[in-house]
Amino acid sequence: MWKVVLAAAATAAAANLCDSCNGNGVCSTATRRCSCFAGYTGPRCEYVACPTGNAWWDFASAVDTAHAPATCSNMGLCSSTTGVCTCNAGFTGAACEFMACPACQSGHCISMRDAAAANDGINFFTSTSYSLWDADKIFGCQCSYGYTGYDCSQRTCPAGDDPLTTTGQSPEVQLLNCLCNGCTGYFALYYQGFLTANIAPSATVTQLADALLALTSIHGITVTFSSGTTVCSPTGTTASITFTKNGGSLPLIQIRSVLSGTNVITLGSKGEVGTYGGTSAAGTTEGLPCSGRGDCNPATGICTCVPGFSSSDGAGNAGKLGDCGFNTAVPSCPMVLGKICNNQGSCDATTQYRCACNPPYTGAYCTNLLCPTGAAWFDGASATNTAHAVAPCSNRGICNPSTGTCTCQAGFTGAACDLLACPGSPACSGQGSCKTMQQLAALSSSNGVLIGATYGTIPNYAPTWDYNKIQGCYCQKNFYMGPYVGAVNDFQAYDCSARSCAFGDDPYLSGTVDEQQQISCTADGGTFTLSFRQLTTSAISAMAPVSTVQTALQALASVVSATVTFGGGATTVCSATGVVTTVRFTYAQGNLPPLIASVSGLTLSTGTPTITVTETIPGTKANLECSGRGVCDRTLGRCNCYDYFLSSDGYGNVGTRGDCGYLTPYSTLSTTITTITTTTTTTSTM
Repeated sequence: MWKVVLAAAATAAAANLCDSCNGNGVCSTATRRCSCFAGYTGPRCEYVACPTGNAWWDFASAVDTAHAPATCSNMGLCSSTTGVCTCNAGFTGAACEFMACPACQSGHCISMRDAAAANDGINFFTSTSYSLWDADKIFGCQCSYGYTGYDCSQRTCPAGDDPLTTTGQSPEVQLLNCLCNGCTGYFALYYQGFLTANIAPSATVTQLADALLALTSIHGITVTFSSGTTVCSPTGTTASITFTKNGGSLPLIQIRSVLSGTNVITLGSKGEVGTYGGTSAAGTTEGLPCSGRGDCNPATGICTCVPGFSSSDGAGNAGKLGDCGFNTAVPSCPMVLGKICNNQGSCDATTQYRCACNPPYTGAYCTNLLCPTGAAWFDGASATNTAHAVAPCSNRGICNPSTGTCTCQAGFTGAACDLLACPGSPACSGQGSCKTMQQLAALSSSNGVLIGATYGTIPNYAPTWDYNKIQGCYCQKNFYMGPYVGAVNDFQAYDCSARSCAFGDDPYLSGTVDEQQQISCTADGGTFTLSFRQLTTSAISAMAPVSTVQTALQALASVVSATVTFGGGATTVCSATGVVTTVRFTYAQGNLPPLIASVSGLTLSTGTPTITVTETIPGTKANLECSGRGVCDRTLGRCNCYDYFLSSDGYGNVGTRGDCGYLTPYSTLSTTITTITTTTTTTSTM
């Protein structure tokens, strides 16, 4: 009679094998599992999948191999009901795949890839390419002329030549080469954020000079032509452009040409010879903030000059640049309260009466302090895939020169703002530890066994620039979730805020078996240990009985339950002639990694002791979260089983694993059946 009832119940349970996959997938009658359509997930396709992106942090899968695709880029939480990522503060994008820009108060936001090609002569001085993993993920500010700081919130002060260092110095000379044989149209010249008016091929020396002098970023120039009277000619003309009032080795002027017809127009600098005459030269004058003779106020962009110096015209004469480049008195060393260079540096005629400060002091009087430096989070590449150069406050904070400390952008930490803070409050939700990418690589495992991955151990290897900067959460493992005796699991999610649920076998599968391994031990003294999935037993005597070995193994959270038997009638785990011990894993499921036995503590009176482990029967149980027949409550770490499924004992019977591996003949949604199930559980336990 009961067989008929059970068969009928089983038929009822199987009538809707997959709950129609919620209309979001296709049910396999063979496995009674859903194959979800794109965009859906879950055992019955009940969840909306969130978008993925290259992980901001993860566990390296091989040497220097990381940042694999991850849900919400491992920087946000996925809402399974909406498929929307809630990103950690400071990250944005559908998959939290972008590091959000700072405010960029006087600039605009660009990516690392775009910064590499920008070459604006203000923030970036090379046009190259950058295509590493963060090329389209990390964004920063491209500041307008006159502004600086990671968020463009600070003002630059006028830069100029030190008026006391004149020996052997020469100005910057750049060359404009132009051939125009019947061409039409015009061109313009760009320099440090400013673009000239349109320049015709027939422009004269005066017209070219006037066009350049109209730019705010150019303080003074002279122009000469190699031949002829126009900037372009049928046989070619080279215009020599000498910067008379901009100090230092300067960025190259850039061409914006819309000339048509037969034409060639190029620029040369830093010693290049002109196509039609002349030679360029890098400037050897200084281009120092406040001409090296004053301190800059980054809030206002105004120089406070030391006594004896005032604003110049950029060429050592009195002027309105505000750069402290005009010497007004007999030079003397800067003093603070009667102390030369604040007693934090040296100054005499050999330093041109300028303070040479002792680190970490800086400034015209050695009263300011340098801030700590770190690899920049954002900058322009200096060569192909070469970026993240050392910068104050790692280019993610503002330096306070009064204290020498960095005020970091939210989400960044460390003295130099050089670390990405771990998510959660407290960090990792108090359920994990914060570790760098390099530290996480050392913890990378497969099937519970460390894989020996490393990340960032090769010095100056560009793809792993983040090895000691980006941090992630190593979540607590083997935590008692309750209420079931076997419900010991891990915290998860990028911030360790979620819990995993019990894993178990799929009750619809048949013929699955437990993993079995054999330990062969030849020894007559000493002790050994057994390790499984990074956990190690207490010392086990070579003369230990079955109960001692079994107790030691079951004390490991990675084992929980196992049966141990000795072969050949042995009563101890080791002997001088050898003992074979069979370990059957009754809680851990699937094809398991081998036990690791230590031999160093064993002795053998007649020779060298040995202890080996062999897999004899690979485990074939499914080992699915909630047995694949329920969904995990991530808040509690408990399985919410589908109708007709309850917690099992790991063998298809009702039990206390906390999975959904028991297929009951009755609907578990019924109060009556709940009573029967409780009775059945009690009977089974007895």
